[in-house]
Amino acid sequence: MRKENLNSVINWICAALACFALMVSMNADLAGIGAEAAGGGLWTLLAANIKKLEYILPTFSYRDAFFALMILFFFYKVPCRWPEHVPRLSCRIPAVLAAFFLVFGYSFRYTNSWDLIFMDSFHLLISVVVFAGYYVLAVRLFQMVIRYLCKKAQESNTSCGKWTTLLFETHAFAGPLLVIMIFWSPYILAKFPGASMPETLAEMRQFYWGTINNYYPPLHTIMLSLIMQLGNLLGSYTLGFFLNLVLQLAMLLSAFSYGFLLMKRWKTPYLFRYLALGIICMTQFFPMESTVVEKDIPYTACVVFLVLLLAELVRIIKDSEPLSKKQIAGLILVCLGTAGFRNEGIYLVLVSAVAAIAYGWSVIGKENLKKWKSILVAFLIPVVLILGYQKVLLPACGVEDNGPKEALSIPFQQTARYVRDYGTEVTAEEAEIIGEVLDYENLAELYDPITSDPVKYTYHAETTGELLDYFRVWAIQLVKHPANAVEATMNNAYGWFYQEGYTQNYMMTSRIDGQDVRWEINQPAKLAGVRQVMERVAKLLSRVPVLNWFENAGMVSMLLILLVAVWIGAGKKRYLVAVSPLIVAVLVCIAGPTFNYQMRYIMPVMFSVPFLAGLFVQSMREL
Repeated sequence: MRKENLNSVINWICAALACFALMVSMNADLAGIGAEAAGGGLWTLLAANIKKLEYILPTFSYRDAFFALMILFFFYKVPCRWPEHVPRLSCRIPAVLAAFFLVFGYSFRYTNSWDLIFMDSFHLLISVVVFAGYYVLAVRLFQMVIRYLCKKAQESNTSCGKWTTLLFETHAFAGPLLVIMIFWSPYILAKFPGASMPETLAEMRQFYWGTINNYYPPLHTIMLSLIMQLGNLLGSYTLGFFLNLVLQLAMLLSAFSYGFLLMKRWKTPYLFRYLALGIICMTQFFPMESTVVEKDIPYTACVVFLVLLLAELVRIIKDSEPLSKKQIAGLILVCLGTAGFRNEGIYLVLVSAVAAIAYGWSVIGKENLKKWKSILVAFLIPVVLILGYQKVLLPACGVEDNGPKEALSIPFQQTARYVRDYGTEVTAEEAEIIGEVLDYENLAELYDPITSDPVKYTYHAETTGELLDYFRVWAIQLVKHPANAVEATMNNAYGWFYQEGYTQNYMMTSRIDGQDVRWEINQPAKLAGVRQVMERVAKLLSRVPVLNWFENAGMVSMLLILLVAVWIGAGKKRYLVAVSPLIVAVLVCIAGPTFNYQMRYIMPVMFSVPFLAGLFVQSMREL
């Protein structure tokens, strides 16, 4: 009895902490506390702390009171029961990360630093309490979700209606494809012949002026431009632009449809199949971004295919089934596409290859060497072809190498922040060495905390020795002020894990000035009204709670982290092979030049999310 009473008290304390954390995040103005204190308006310690509390204790509205009651009711009705076969750390570690990025993300979002946490003891105390509130809420949510998924994994599919059978069983590939096309058709019509972005024009300009380099993937640059030429032969460059859109949509929707085909094979509960279809159809970011002609869409399609094929490979290896020639060909093609449509795709392919080959060897290598060799061939062929393409074919064709600067965003941002904050400590020798690589004189002014592009574009090192000297200076400065370096990296990458950051991108136009490339692409004036309506619809859908979680980088990243933690804890490490491309994609985002709400960088993870529930349920059936 005493234990039950103690658990009840702990539960209500956790509920109170969660309410406090959410009320502070919704209403408090923590940034205003330090500003008023610095103005000298607080003349005693007692008055100062009372004044600070005015910022923390919001004026509660009826909405706030209702929200608080809902949180209390949630903790009252949802017991803290841990799923069987899943250790508690598998939920607690992701919960710690979620709380960490919510607290630190708020500070970086409003101050580009962690000053809102460490500026004084009061801020630190409030941050600790808010962290605790977020943590207990995340733990409760995570264990509820995992327990529900594990429960569904043990249930068999009940009989379904005629339309469900037709959609997900009889026509498991074509059915979802048709539904997605119906929901996406207003976006396609509104954006006809397709929206564009600055990179689209830049790729065309490279092709037209014959100055192709590997800053943009040459494969996509050439494919995009040749299809434009084909469109011109058939009638107009506008038609060519639309053909590019049709091709990338065909690739992406085929990947989605293949996912539904696999969910049929996995016997995924129909609820999760409808949920996956609903996410793809109703989350505005999916059609809005997919109707922009850019390299990221075919790249994302290839990564989704790669994740699904790896999931099947894990099942095949576990069940000792043979790897068919179609599956080998599919793996080769998607690996080539993944590495060909984005430069960093090679890292996804290499890690996936190592993981799949190692897992195959550990399970069947010694017993069935022939079958393991087929797995080896499926990955070795694309890796060899990719390396030959990048290291031999492109240089032979005169494609210029863009240099190593794209991979050096993290150290460059750390150096720039160091010069801004500790410029007086930089010696003349260090300044000279940095100046041989970057624009030292203007580095402090060029530094933008959320993107490395302004600093990165000043890279001009000519020899490996200059770069090595720079890294020596970078290491010295890192040791002197490690916190500054951590701040620089977090400031540039926190958004990939911050659950309150949403995309603000609504690209609708495709007009490209013919003066730059002599290719004119125009949207029909008659569709202007449709474009305006669909832009409003997209903005409205992006504000719908729960639905907009699936276009939030922080949400999808934490979902991936949660599944990885549960698979590790439950002894299902083999499923890490399937999501290894997504793990690498997140790491690439961290090392990349910017967050700045550029969700297209994390699209491979975002567009794979609809199928992760089915994969997880499939894995938990093996318990």
